[in-house]
Amino acid sequence: MNKIVYIILISVLFSCKSNSAAQEKEKTNTDKPKVEKPKFGDVDTNNQIEPGTVYLTGSVVGVFKDKEICGKSYKATTVIKVNEVTGSGSGIVNLISSGQEITFGFLRGNVEDFKTLQQKFTKDQQVFFIVRESLCPDMNGTVYEIIRFNSQ
Repeated sequence: MNKIVYIILISVLFSCKSNSAAQEKEKTNTDKPKVEKPKFGDVDTNNQIEPGTVYLTGSVVGVFKDKEICGKSYKATTVIKVNEVTGSGSGIVNLISSGQEITFGFLRGNVEDFKTLQQKFTKDQQVFFIVRESLCPDMNGTVYEIIRFNSQ
């Protein structure tokens, strides 16, 4: 009787082991291919636009001296008729659209001499602008300040 119990026990152990070996082989066949994670320098930051900035092209309507926008005074401002918005960053409150006329204020670094600035901007001239949107102190409006511009 003991011999029969040992034989049954050994046959059960062998049958269990053969199933587990088959299961292990199946697991190795279903492994997914590894996907590389991007490294620190892999992300292309050249196409990202800073929050609160808008890239656009427009036609110059006029250039004005010592004007106030939204309670903030500027040495020079320009009125632009927007032709195309080429990109905008996150956090823009008032979106700019084509055909809209907007007054932009020049930051102090962009305005050295008003006459020179007037010569750079002739009426109906196409100019590429990078502008930053800021809210007015009373939170009722928006002021756009020119960060950079490029005559075309």
